[in-house]
Amino acid sequence: MKWMISVLLLVNLGIFVWHYQRPDTQAGMRELEDGTTRLVLLRENRDSTGKQPATAETQGQSRLVCYSLGPFEQKESAEKAIEAFRAEKIPTRQRVDRDAIRSGYWVYLPPAESRQQANHSLARLKQAKARDYFLVATGQMKNAISLGVFSKAKLAKARMEELNDQGFNARVEKVTLPKRMYWLDWEKLQQVQPSAQLLASLREQFKGVGQTERVCAPGAGNSGR
Repeated sequence: MKWMISVLLLVNLGIFVWHYQRPDTQAGMRELEDGTTRLVLLRENRDSTGKQPATAETQGQSRLVCYSLGPFEQKESAEKAIEAFRAEKIPTRQRVDRDAIRSGYWVYLPPAESRQQANHSLARLKQAKARDYFLVATGQMKNAISLGVFSKAKLAKARMEELNDQGFNARVEKVTLPKRMYWLDWEKLQQVQPSAQLLASLREQFKGVGQTERVCAPGAGNSGR
């Protein structure tokens, strides 16, 4: 009989020790009001500050937003606007957009059959004191001679007629060219912002200029101080 009591004591002691020394398996559980527990999802856990742990998704939302004023067709116009911003102590950055396109008119002499014939035409142009010409050395227009690209058709036509009157066989072809557009960027959340009077003045002075929002380009707001 004594041995049975001893065995029971040992069993109870073992259960007691195991219960208090086992790993805490309740870390991912929470006790409900009725005494039961439920599984706690990882996203429900918070750090010691009570804040949700940062994720790549939330970190990606910290990108700066800028205001952007433009487009200015001429660099000189954008520089005038920068000076106006500088007068109000507003840091800005000039940005160049090359995605726009424009039409141009190319005046040229058609490709010669050989480099020797092309060189002969170059010698004639030099003798005629022509300006702004060069040899096209590669591509489909190899051995052609470029005589200038013009923004207006009437200017290209005048150039062509001038050369043809001197005995050349110049031609004009309409081409598509990249167009530079200039913008002013400044941070949306920076303390100093342009006055309504300044923006209205620039819109009136430079037709087609407007204000938009965009993600800041690297280094935006670091110039124009």
